[in-house]
Amino acid sequence: MPTRPASGGGLLLATLAAALWGLAPVATKGALEGFTPETVGVVRLATSTALFAWLGGAGRRWWPGDRWSALAGVALGADFVLYNYGIRLTTAAHAGLVINVEVVVTVLMARWLLGERLTARRLAGGGITLAGVGVVLSDRGDVGLGDGRLAGNLLIMTAAVAWSVFAVAQRRVPRADNIFQLLTPIFTVATLTTVPTLLGTGAWRNPGGTDATVMLAVVTLLSTVAVYGIYGRCQEIVDVSVLAIVLASIPVFSVAFAHALLGEAVSRHALVGGTIVLAGVLVIATEGRLA
Repeated sequence: MPTRPASGGGLLLATLAAALWGLAPVATKGALEGFTPETVGVVRLATSTALFAWLGGAGRRWWPGDRWSALAGVALGADFVLYNYGIRLTTAAHAGLVINVEVVVTVLMARWLLGERLTARRLAGGGITLAGVGVVLSDRGDVGLGDGRLAGNLLIMTAAVAWSVFAVAQRRVPRADNIFQLLTPIFTVATLTTVPTLLGTGAWRNPGGTDATVMLAVVTLLSTVAVYGIYGRCQEIVDVSVLAIVLASIPVFSVAFAHALLGEAVSRHALVGGTIVLAGVLVIATEGRLA
């Protein structure tokens, strides 16, 4: 598969996806104040499946007709389960850091399964972006070796690997009339993958509350329905390797949303690191134009 230069429109959509996913840790933390991880995962996926099916129109299919859709659905379901359990144990900041193992995994899997080349700009942009991410979060204390954070971070990292499988498998799914028709069977499988978690002890202990309900709606409609629709479109016009690197800017958005919604101070580390991350994205954006 040939490498495609990153277009401005595709990178803009990818950055919007990064922003919406950057909102996810804060919104998920808020939703977990009133709902169990099992409930949050099933609600997000089931709601998304229903909306994608509605938006897909008459040509939609509920069940995958190919192995790549099925694999993408199972991987996505596993990602949601592991992520929700993990973020309950660790902080949103730590989650934003360790989730970036998906950058390396996705780039390598895209090279292996999709034949995408590892260009010098992608390698350089990825390195710069990850360096910026490290600066952003370097003032957040230890990396989570106590108080259950290690287990939480390991779950988040495993979730990132599962998500990378989803990202690459989705790219191999036969094209549909629109992105929603493509996503519906994937999300159907993902929902069914998470439903068994509701059988666990305590899965139905949901005290709710206004704030938690609002955050559940935000993480469902913005950080699931909207972002996966945008990401699916991005996969049609931007290489998976480029997407993986641009999405490494997610922690920058997470810090910004944490400041705006949780009142966390924006440190010098965050400002400097954010600048470096944007520089890394710029390296990717100029691929094929300054050569």
